[in-house]
Amino acid sequence: MALAAGALIKRSLSRLIGCRAELFAAASTARFHSAPETLWQNTVPPLDSAGSLINRFASLVVGAGPAGLAVATSLLDSACDPILWVDPHFQSGRLHSYLDVPSNTKTKLFIQFAEWPQHTASSAPEAVRHFQDQDPDKGCQLQLAQEMVTSMTHGLHRDHADKVCLQRGRVTSMVLEDGLWNINEGRAFAKRAYLATGSHPRDDSPYPDLQKLDLDDALIPSKLSGLVSSEDTVCVIGSSHSAVLVLMNLLEMRDGPKVVNLHRSPMKYAKYLTDGTIILDNTGLKGVAADWSREKIETQHFEQTGRLQRVNISETPQEAVQQAVSACNKIVSAVGFNRNPLPKIVVEGKQLSSNDIRHDPHSGVIIPDRLFGYGIAFPEKVVDPEYGHTENNIGLLKFMKYVRKTCLARARTEGSAAGFSVMHRTA
Repeated sequence: MALAAGALIKRSLSRLIGCRAELFAAASTARFHSAPETLWQNTVPPLDSAGSLINRFASLVVGAGPAGLAVATSLLDSACDPILWVDPHFQSGRLHSYLDVPSNTKTKLFIQFAEWPQHTASSAPEAVRHFQDQDPDKGCQLQLAQEMVTSMTHGLHRDHADKVCLQRGRVTSMVLEDGLWNINEGRAFAKRAYLATGSHPRDDSPYPDLQKLDLDDALIPSKLSGLVSSEDTVCVIGSSHSAVLVLMNLLEMRDGPKVVNLHRSPMKYAKYLTDGTIILDNTGLKGVAADWSREKIETQHFEQTGRLQRVNISETPQEAVQQAVSACNKIVSAVGFNRNPLPKIVVEGKQLSSNDIRHDPHSGVIIPDRLFGYGIAFPEKVVDPEYGHTENNIGLLKFMKYVRKTCLARARTEGSAAGFSVMHRTA
């Protein structure tokens, strides 16, 4: 019997070898640094009881950053499997670009993110060991968070390959037909789709004559040091967490440039209340950025040395703003993010434009019962408890809480996977 089962699996895998390379177009060749390359090359769709390869899924998850991981684990905990999870790299999304950047999140919140899902419980101790030498009430380098997400992804693949198919590649098209998403022209089908496709820094500069420095590069001191010198004057737009980190990197650089900082409002700082509430949780400075700003910006330390000129463009005449900018030859914009490109999405024969893709910021719903969005591209909206303004709720644990709150609620209402808990097989 064991020999027969082995032969069945061997035949099924042989069938897969011929089609795997074309399952998804534009497959990435990037390396997964925490595990052998063969971990992903050998990932196969699960087999049903008859040994047939599955190409129909209860859920499609697009993107494997923190939000995608939160969605995949929440769907598993909600019994909304089998799941097809697609990403070009499976390297924790944009976290992989910010390894040397200090977080504005306390270490203990990263640990809570890892320990929350039931289906990654066995891999959680390994995932959080990266934090063992960190103060739980302070931030840490984002490399540790990246290693945590990567470790959890690895553990999910290792422990639940029968429920989650990790496919490295890209979803290029999604067509809703007869209640199912037709993915990449028939390569796979899913009842529901979850977009966790991420965002990238806005690069629309109001001063096109200045040489642009990518925000991603400006956030990494080792990269930034090769892009500027004492001969430069760099214009930094913004007063966000990212903007302050860029200011810190530029101004603490030995033989660094002069800096002109354009901003609209004074620095804002998150305030922690005794009941756990955080005022300006998403827009206020935290951690290293807050400490440095209080020490060096609020005291006008660098302005007194002639290295920094701060210009409030809401209060300064336009002529004076232009004069300050005219002294600059390079520019970094740190004023937000734009959504990454989405797959082609067709519903009822109509291709949806970017303006058609709107999500409910309280439920994640884009198309009721069929399409949902999460993460920085489709954030939850929350109201600041003191000032009353609306903020995008951004952060790993915030993503996890939001996804679980909405996914688990839908599962309870709709009866788990609504008939998709049994795997479908190819004909």
